[in-house]
Amino acid sequence: MHELQIASNLVNAVMDAAKEYKNATKIETVHLSIGKLSFVGEEQLRFCWGAITDEREILKGSELIISDEEVEISCSSCGYVGDLEVSEDPLYHYMMPIFACPKCKGDVEITKGNGVTITNIKLMIDDGEETDG
Repeated sequence: MHELQIASNLVNAVMDAAKEYKNATKIETVHLSIGKLSFVGEEQLRFCWGAITDEREILKGSELIISDEEVEISCSSCGYVGDLEVSEDPLYHYMMPIFACPKCKGDVEITKGNGVTITNIKLMIDDGEETDG
């Protein structure tokens, strides 16, 4: 389950970012972009996130807000930039990506859609002022 390792890495990155704000008291939301080629299970990641963040007061109850990142490839031969082709495997009924240029069948580089990125973190900061509630 690579989602556990990903969740652990995300927690470390969020905690490092929170250290930049000396008065951070609570992390409310973490926005993620997950590439379709990362094959990260969203529900598994949420489960792992909840289990890990329950151990840290500043993260306890924080919410993951996840958006999908589409795949983009570029071809070094013909200059194609766009989506990756997929074909269905009839034996397993699974969509398999084809890592070749859809125009010239040349080698491609994946330029988007294969990673997990923190795009935003919302945190609460204690400004030291007391307010009547």
